[in-house]
Amino acid sequence: MNNNEVNNNETNANVTPQVEQPTIVNTQPADTPVITNANVEDQVATQPVVEQTPQVVETPVVEAPQPQTPQAQPQPENTAIVNEDLKKVEVNYTPPSKGKSIALILFFVFLIAFVIFLPEITEMVNKMKANKNNPTEIKITNGKMTCTNKTNTTNLDKEYRIVFRFNDNKLEKLDYSTTTKGDPTLDAKTLDGLNETCKKLKDSTKTLAGISVSCDYSEGKLIEKQSFVYTEIEEEKLDAAYAEAGGTMPQYQARQDMDSIEKSMNAAGYSCKREAS
Repeated sequence: MNNNEVNNNETNANVTPQVEQPTIVNTQPADTPVITNANVEDQVATQPVVEQTPQVVETPVVEAPQPQTPQAQPQPENTAIVNEDLKKVEVNYTPPSKGKSIALILFFVFLIAFVIFLPEITEMVNKMKANKNNPTEIKITNGKMTCTNKTNTTNLDKEYRIVFRFNDNKLEKLDYSTTTKGDPTLDAKTLDGLNETCKKLKDSTKTLAGISVSCDYSEGKLIEKQSFVYTEIEEEKLDAAYAEAGGTMPQYQARQDMDSIEKSMNAAGYSCKREAS
């Protein structure tokens, strides 16, 4: 063995075997110097062997996160909630049953009928109230019923008064009077003409049974009165005489029911009141 081989073996014996080190993250600046092993010879036959000293890595101090007060986040618009509610409504909607539909139709029919017959219903309610307020009122069947009404024209005022006399609620006699008022000077011509007509009617009925006429005219006031006794009237003669004199026969008959007469007078705008005889 020569000297070169001996030297090589010694050199190999002195070389520190290389151990694979785990990769360590270098947190130090790039320009930090690397410390080498001073005991290693300057050169090795093939390549320099550098002994690395493990570097000390400083572990950074990490502060524990401080609890933060939750900030109030803006609430999203409730559009999504509204939409969900609408979906629920659409899903849960059930059409009305046939019975409910029929009941609704009947309700509207009843409402329309109520509006149409409202005057009759009102009259019936008023009568019921009147009967309730006067429960002990006795209907008068023997006596008289006085009905009055008034009308106005441009220059004349008229008052109508009709007195029906009845027995057992049946018509027997009638007194019909018309009072016409006007200006004694301005309406004198009109009133004079009405008075002359009344006199002609009076003259034409002098020979007729069951009827009498009177005329009273003074100071711009004319009162015409006609009295009828229906049990004595000969209608065929009276109608002709009245038509010829310009009169009008009241459309009533002997023994006519007073309830129907009272109803017709009220419908004509008269105010009627019964009195016992």
